[in-house]
Amino acid sequence: MMFLVLFLIFVTSLDSIESRYALVIKEAFTCMQNAKINIVMYKNSSSLAKNNIGYVELLEAIEPNNNFQVKIEAHHRGISDSAKIPSLNVQRTDLCNFISIDLLFAPLVRRIFDLEKFCPIAKGKHIVYKDKLVSKYRPYIPLGCWMLISRITRKESMFTCLNLTLQSLPSMKSEPYQCT
Repeated sequence: MMFLVLFLIFVTSLDSIESRYALVIKEAFTCMQNAKINIVMYKNSSSLAKNNIGYVELLEAIEPNNNFQVKIEAHHRGISDSAKIPSLNVQRTDLCNFISIDLLFAPLVRRIFDLEKFCPIAKGKHIVYKDKLVSKYRPYIPLGCWMLISRITRKESMFTCLNLTLQSLPSMKSEPYQCT
């Protein structure tokens, strides 16, 4: 009986928040002037932030079949080096189609934004509710700092460019790398 109690305590300790893996948004911004999107991320717990940590504002709706294309570059930075990771890159492809079939990036986005559906995406402000994703399962992307550069084009002209810096952590209490 004592063994069973100790075993249950051990198992529940594994499920504590400190032992869970975390993916943290460190920074998000547009990387071009005159982009068709604005990103506002509040730092820490601002009085403006109440139940959200920011918003993404589309200045134009994203509609299916409107020739929106996406290309994503993934860069990983470990303790001392930075490398482009070709296996996580997305070649230029239809944006709405990519969002509907992607198993890596789209599920992360769905857990952060208030979007009911991804295509069409209405013009206007879309609230960002989370800057941290916590899971008891090891993340698909390796631990460390990640920079994702997304270029969205429409009819061969640049619609927007987004830079997102993420940090994949082994627990909620650890922060082994400084992502800048």
